Amino acid sequence: MSSSLFRPILEVRSVTGARRFSAIPLSVAVHVLVVLAAVVIPLLAADVLPIPQSQLVSWMPTVTPPAPPPPLRPAATASAVPTVNPDVAPTVAPIGVSPEDGLSRIAPPADDQDLRRGVVDGGIADGAGLTSLVDSPPPPPPPVKPVRPGGDIREPRKIHHVSPAYPEVAQRARVEGVVIIEAVISPTGEVQQARTLRSHPLLDEAALTAVRQWRYTPTLLNGIPVPVIITVTVTFTLR
Repeated sequence: MSSSLFRPILEVRSVTGARRFSAIPLSVAVHVLVVLAAVVIPLLAADVLPIPQSQLVSWMPTVTPPAPPPPLRPAATASAVPTVNPDVAPTVAPIGVSPEDGLSRIAPPADDQDLRRGVVDGGIADGAGLTSLVDSPPPPPPPVKPVRPGGDIREPRKIHHVSPAYPEVAQRARVEGVVIIEAVISPTGEVQQARTLRSHPLLDEAALTAVRQWRYTPTLLNGIPVPVIITVTVTFTLR
């Protein structure tokens, strides 16, 4: 009778134990799935996670910014007009003559007709307009330098002689001597210049005075009279 009383309790325990043994594998499987999900899902979602800022900066390539363009040169401006001091004399001749009242410049005459009409600035033409640059006589030729006799140039011949006056001082001192003079003869035969080459203090002035009065024939060069340089000797001798 006692065994019959405890039989339902034993059956219930046996059923409960059987249920416990059947729930263990299911629990293990659920735990395994949870662990796998906790491990695998983060690994699969690693590509979706944001990259840390330190790694992003270290892996970013360095890009060198392009060089700035050269500055644009300013457009060429007209050169500044230099200031001119009105008190300083100009170094360049002006093109025309500007009147003081600021009017336009007076241009030079354009042709010979204007010159003949007397339209010349500066008083070149007279009041009637008869005198002009065109009608003015040509300038005289430059003077010809004196030449020395020789070759085709013959020494001029003296045609008028004046004897020197013997100085009284030289006569009293009984002085004799020779004075050599270089004279320039003009194209007409007159003595233009005279200077002593060999001097004597008491006789020079008398010799120069006499030679300046001498006259010669003109000296011709290619048929044209030219000045000539000659050397003359004046001798002083006491009688």
